[in-house]
Amino acid sequence: MQSQRIFVGLLTLLFVVSASACNNNSGADGRTGSGGATGTGGNGSAGAGGAVGTGGSGAVSGTGGSIGGCFPALCPDGNSYGCGDCMDNDDDGLVDDKDPECLGPCDGTEGPVLLTGTPGETGNQCKADCYFDRGNGSGSGECEWNRSCDPLEPKDQCPYDPTPQICPETQPEGCEDSCGALTPNGCDCFGCCTFPELDGGYVYLGSEIGSDGTCTLADIDDPALCRPCTPAGNCLNECLRCEICLGKPTIPEDCFPGTGGSGGMGGGGGSDGGDLRCPPGKQACGLPGDPQCPASTFCLTGCCTVLVQ
Repeated sequence: MQSQRIFVGLLTLLFVVSASACNNNSGADGRTGSGGATGTGGNGSAGAGGAVGTGGSGAVSGTGGSIGGCFPALCPDGNSYGCGDCMDNDDDGLVDDKDPECLGPCDGTEGPVLLTGTPGETGNQCKADCYFDRGNGSGSGECEWNRSCDPLEPKDQCPYDPTPQICPETQPEGCEDSCGALTPNGCDCFGCCTFPELDGGYVYLGSEIGSDGTCTLADIDDPALCRPCTPAGNCLNECLRCEICLGKPTIPEDCFPGTGGSGGMGGGGGSDGGDLRCPPGKQACGLPGDPQCPASTFCLTGCCTVLVQ
């Protein structure tokens, strides 16, 4: 009997040890489960990688010709120039339409002189075509004017001579489509522009002394450097109250219907109901909250403009 009790006791002890070992194994499994939680953390890291993939999807724009969110503008001659190439060519920290010295996408320089680098003149030093496109000549659809039509004589070589043959009352068919789209608010097709500090006056952006351009934004009110001119009324893009214009990068608060963001998107009328930020069908741009202009357009004085090829 004594032997049997000892045997039973040993069996009981073995059972307890075995049970304890099983419990310890269960605890180990629980720790392994915690390791599974670490595995879950690993999946979270993979999710972060997915976010990078989302950024990658933005790079699809790159395949469309975007440079840092900017789309190079092609001018009517099929080329891209200094104010439309998505680069800061004068190292002032401002690119293309963000640079106030850019007169449009076909301006070959970013200032400071307000010559375009592609003067809108023909072989005749007084005859003028579109100041804001690339090249010159009397091709189809060209705007036509002569500096001698201006009684203020912005060019010394061109004395006033209002001969109807050189001072047409209307511009040729196609002038509005080709040059009008490139003409900033506040300018005529031939580079005669107004600025707020001129109190309604106009200056010729192509003013020169000898063959050197002299008109800069800093000299707008100096008539010796920025020669006064008379805009060609038949080719004038006026600067309206609720429009962004050359030298006028902001507009009155009451030009926005509701919030500034809504005004940026919709280009609503001013308090008098008369002005619009942009013509119907054109997207507003250039102010905080405005969307980026789509590819193949350029933000010209506050409106996304399609360049006519």
